[in-house]
Amino acid sequence: MITKPDVRILVVEDEKLLSWSLTKSLSNWGFHVLPVSTGVDAIAQVEKGSFDVILLDYQLPDLDGLKVARCIRKKQPKATIILVTAFQLSELAVDAGLIDAYFNKPLDFQQLHRALLSLPGWSRPAGGVQESQPRLS
Repeated sequence: MITKPDVRILVVEDEKLLSWSLTKSLSNWGFHVLPVSTGVDAIAQVEKGSFDVILLDYQLPDLDGLKVARCIRKKQPKATIILVTAFQLSELAVDAGLIDAYFNKPLDFQQLHRALLSLPGWSRPAGGVQESQPRLS
C-alpha cells in the first residue's frame, strides 16, 4: 500500500467493469480516485483540480487518449500520465514526453501497483519485500 495518503488519481476509462475494478483496487491501495468515462470529462476534471496520476484509456468514445493527454499535459505538466491500451503502442508518445508510461490490456493490476510504488518521491511500506520495479520512462 502507498503510504502517501494524499495521492489523487484520475481514472479515464469507458469500460464500466474495468473502471470499477481500477477504482476499487486503487482505493484499496490507499489512493483518492475519481473515475470518468470520456475525454471531455477528464479534461473538465483536470481544469477543476490537480491530479498526481492520470490512468488514461487510449480509445475513448469521444476523443483518443493521446489528444486527451496533450490537453492534460498543458494544464498539469507534472502529472504522471499512464496510457492503458488494447493496441500496440510505439514508444514515440513516451519518448516525446506526452505520456510517462503505458500498459497493454488486459491490465495486470499487480504490475500497475508495482509501477505506482516506483514513482519518484512515493513511499513504500516499511519492512516490505523489495521487488524490482518497472521503469516508467
